[in-house]
Amino acid sequence: MRLILTAVMFALWAAPAAALPRVMSLNLCADPYLMAFADKAQIVALTPQSRDASLSADAAAAQNFPVSDGQIEAIIALKPDLIIVSSWSDPMRNALIERLGFDLLMLDAAHGFDAARRDILTLGTAIGREAQAGAYLQRLDSALAALQKVPHAPKVLPLQRRNLTVGYGHILDDILSRAGALNLGRDASNSPMRRVSLESALAARADFILVNETDEMPDSRGMEFITHPALTRAYPAARRLHIDNSLLVCAGASTPRAVAALISQLTRDQGFSASSQ
Repeated sequence: MRLILTAVMFALWAAPAAALPRVMSLNLCADPYLMAFADKAQIVALTPQSRDASLSADAAAAQNFPVSDGQIEAIIALKPDLIIVSSWSDPMRNALIERLGFDLLMLDAAHGFDAARRDILTLGTAIGREAQAGAYLQRLDSALAALQKVPHAPKVLPLQRRNLTVGYGHILDDILSRAGALNLGRDASNSPMRRVSLESALAARADFILVNETDEMPDSRGMEFITHPALTRAYPAARRLHIDNSLLVCAGASTPRAVAALISQLTRDQGFSASSQ
């Protein structure tokens, strides 16, 4: 009996652990998650946008990982076990990928941190890294919890090129709320994005306007609204907030940094600290 038990224990010890799935990302929002908690050997390729500093807040880290153009030819050549797409991915391409025999995992193109939390846990389970995903999420939660909301609820009007503002359901609305600010871009329709006239922007009497592009990056027409002289007079530099676009593409990995950047600007002349004491 002792010999049999010893043989069984040896067989269990010698048996190889189940191989982790090899993962390819076609979802920019999933790239930082894979870099954070996947086994590096699992990562077949990230999106090429992961290395673009204008789109990814983790572009520097992505230089250490392989990328792919995501074309069907590349997918066939790389033979991943799992391909991550987003809810905005081309459904025709997704269907073709599945017909070729590849497994897909669709994650939300997260516009809020709560949705991103679900994506992180779903991805962790799908790639066999539940514990690592949970630990990563705990770090993000802790980073957000360490931030102290501004106590004076400043009124902020987000403005983007081409006369756009953002409301409920937009990533900026989530960031503003978590920072303790009041988003004047919200309206009764609960639309995540809508057009706003110059007159309306001036009449809003916001404490600040929030932009994600600077005057040094104008195009021929799109930036005319933000750079209009009347808006410049009403909202000079001291009343303008800025968050880098790379922090606004996806909620999740970059949310604590975006909220911290906003709190820092909102409290720079108020004597408050962006982190809890």
